[in-house]
Amino acid sequence: MDPAVEEKPLVEADPARALPSRILIRSSNWLGDAVMTVPAVRAMKRSNPSAHIALLTQGKLADFWKAVPEVDEIIEIGTGDTVFGVAKKIRTGFDMALLLPNSVRSALEVFLAKIPRRVGYRGKSRSWLLNEIAPAKADGSTTRPRHQFHHYLDLAEFAGATVDAGARHSENAFSTPGETANEKRAANVGVDQKVKIGLCPGAEYGPAKRWLPARYAEVINTVSKRRDCEWLLFGTKKDQPVGAEIISSLEGDYTDLIGKTTLAELIQTLSECRLLLTNDTGTMHLAAFLGVPTVSIFGSTEPMLTGPLGTGHRIIRHHVECSPCFLRDCPIDFRCMRSVEVDEVVEAVLRMLEE
Repeated sequence: MDPAVEEKPLVEADPARALPSRILIRSSNWLGDAVMTVPAVRAMKRSNPSAHIALLTQGKLADFWKAVPEVDEIIEIGTGDTVFGVAKKIRTGFDMALLLPNSVRSALEVFLAKIPRRVGYRGKSRSWLLNEIAPAKADGSTTRPRHQFHHYLDLAEFAGATVDAGARHSENAFSTPGETANEKRAANVGVDQKVKIGLCPGAEYGPAKRWLPARYAEVINTVSKRRDCEWLLFGTKKDQPVGAEIISSLEGDYTDLIGKTTLAELIQTLSECRLLLTNDTGTMHLAAFLGVPTVSIFGSTEPMLTGPLGTGHRIIRHHVECSPCFLRDCPIDFRCMRSVEVDEVVEAVLRMLEE
């Protein structure tokens, strides 16, 4: 969907209309995208605190949504569930379905379930399945793109949620009233514990988002000589070859958790980290949600679109002439990532530890 194209909605947004009492929200299918939709889910709940909010989600993300207090019910989509099977699961008297992904399948699920209000963006070949289509909002600026979380907040607002100006600030994305990011972090990290630093060296989307493994190893070894710390390596099974390459050169204290944790275990272990060093990954967004600051290395993607939300993060990115390209594989010399040096990453990690 082109964010610069205005679409005419089937139903005009009406800020005065109340949200119904039973709302189904269809989750995005990827961890990073799901995390960026949390402000929209919270806006729906806070606009009608008595509403019953059910999250329809792939089973792999269920443990994440269990950590979001605004969610009252989780309905899991199993790996073998057909569209008709999912429709049967949600045919339980919902008044509205809010579709966060743009897929045809997500729209067909709620259409077959006969949910009266079916709200979403037009997507591709699915407008006939919806009866309330939100207009895609133009950026409004030629120099600074809107972060993706605004895209989801816009949809919640169109559905009837109240979204105040404060909710539009990225630093407020995951805070609760009266809670700062530092307070959230302090609840997880004990001051007397050995410093734990997370590392997420992979990237689900492709190699173009991955900083060089040899340089990650250099950072770990250098930081470990200056600070008494334990590195926790995170990732999926697909990231194990990258992890093995890093581990072969390590001298410091580390624990290899790549491909060895469930999502619930990742949430628990990541919350104990003082910070996370990472590429642009779903784990980066999860850390931000947990109040764990990140040092994030960007190359082929755009941090103004998908950078970590909240406060206390550092982004390292050298804007070369061909970035952001949003490609899975670099077709030339990987200059965006090769331009990021070990010393600047070490400095960012050490400064964050001092803070």
